[in-house]
Amino acid sequence: MPTRHFAFERIRQAGLALLLLLSIFCQPSFTAELPQATAVYGVIATDPLYLWIAQEKGLFKKNGVNIDLTHIPTNQAVQALVGGKVNFVTAGPQILEANLAGADTVYIMSPVNTFVFSLYGKPELANIKALAGKTFGATNKGTPSDIAAHMLLAKNGLKPDVEVKFVYLKEIPALVAALQQGVIDAALLPPPSTLTARNFGLKELLDVTALKIPFVQHAIGASRAYISANSDLVRRFVRGAAEGLDYLRKNRSDALAIFSKYTKITDAAQLNEALDAYDKAWEKIPAPSQAAIEAVLASSDTPKAKAAKWNQFVDDRFIKDAVAAGLFK
Repeated sequence: MPTRHFAFERIRQAGLALLLLLSIFCQPSFTAELPQATAVYGVIATDPLYLWIAQEKGLFKKNGVNIDLTHIPTNQAVQALVGGKVNFVTAGPQILEANLAGADTVYIMSPVNTFVFSLYGKPELANIKALAGKTFGATNKGTPSDIAAHMLLAKNGLKPDVEVKFVYLKEIPALVAALQQGVIDAALLPPPSTLTARNFGLKELLDVTALKIPFVQHAIGASRAYISANSDLVRRFVRGAAEGLDYLRKNRSDALAIFSKYTKITDAAQLNEALDAYDKAWEKIPAPSQAAIEAVLASSDTPKAKAAKWNQFVDDRFIKDAVAAGLFK
């Protein structure tokens, strides 16, 4: 009897183990079954922080989409969007310019609708007018830093590209390094690079953020073709991104930690400088702005821009859905 009892117990335990394994392996893999998309952030700066938060905190997956989030410099990112190689990009005027050139790119979300920069230069420069005959640095041609620089120079009686030479260094850290080394004389810098510049002994010539100039500095773009074929996925992505922005406002310590992870900045003063500046710039409702888009049109050299209407570059239904759902209350 003991032997038979032992054999029966072995069989029972084996059966339970088999059931346990089946219960594990037969569970539906919700994450694997989620629709997937690729989103690209164009700069390693404060602008895309809410996307990093959405990724790190699982807010995209919570809303039913897997997002492959990666970095490509802005101009190349928009080219990849036009070519159908990526699904969402962060950019500013480039989304509109691509549309004017014949692409079907539109703004679906716009968290920053003003310039967030300070003008820094060599300490011997008295003011912005002292840049005559000097060299100005920007990330890429047609980016917000480039357009804002041209606008400000012209407003102060200087002829950009004639009296002031421009060089393009692609990334913000490269601008700071070039300023420190004296390769360029001035550049528009976003926070926290502003603090780095001050620590290097560079001089703030103008706080551009305080001027609150309407412009699409940072938005998310997609193609109409992709939106038409994947409207539910786009809705889920926008909701996840919007929740990331909401989380950013309410959880500063987490935001600082994630910001540090993606930018490799470990200095608390720099991290706080960036968030302090952007706290004043994030849109409460990150919808595309008529004033900001019209400012982009006014600055465009493309002939078609003169007759264009701001709303032809916008598909804001997904943000409107988030508003209707009460997210921004």
